Amino acid sequence: HLAKIIDLRTEEEINGSPEMALFTGNTEPDLDPVLDGTEYVHLPVLDLKNQIHATEDFAMKPTTDVFQMLAVAVDMGFVGDSLYIGFLDSEIGRQSYSHLFQELLSLEEGRSALFHCTQGKDRTGLAAMLILSALGVSEEIIITDYMLTNLYNQKRIEAQRRMLENSGKIPPDKMELFMMAMDEVNESTMTSVMEHLKQQYGGILPYIVNVLGISEQEIAQLKNKFLI
Repeated sequence: HLAKIIDLRTEEEINGSPEMALFTGNTEPDLDPVLDGTEYVHLPVLDLKNQIHATEDFAMKPTTDVFQMLAVAVDMGFVGDSLYIGFLDSEIGRQSYSHLFQELLSLEEGRSALFHCTQGKDRTGLAAMLILSALGVSEEIIITDYMLTNLYNQKRIEAQRRMLENSGKIPPDKMELFMMAMDEVNESTMTSVMEHLKQQYGGILPYIVNVLGISEQEIAQLKNKFLI
């Protein structure tokens, strides 16, 4: 019953670009499949090109060295609290998350939507947090849901940690940052971003209503659509 595939990635991630090669080592397109009867919706949460050019002293050629790719991500702040807060505070992030809610509201009865990014934990994790918050799910359950990333990716994460430790190239005090640049999530990242929304906007729901522009009537419609 899939009606929409909502892609939160940048154009660079989808189409392949020199900017994306900094992190992946390749410039090949990574397109979502075309499925009959399913609408593709592109809602980029990040302006990768502008973020890269805005970074001081940034000059690097594409590389296949995974440690160099991770170092770039860590040095540019593409991990942790600041990354998540940037998604929610930026104009492009606000527009895309607002549009995401409208896509959910427009779903016909009995149809579903799939939303994703590249790793399915950061931009997608925030989308899930916002949707669950609008539906009245407790913060405790939202965080538990977010942390399931580590459970379902456990084998991959353990292999990544061994690889980083065995390399001898990662300073111990930066190990967790490098892990978050890969597939691991940290509970403090989500709790920090929730606290940011409370301090900056008065709470998660006020952010959804006042910043994303989703009315209380529309939130009631979402609850009627998705809650039993």
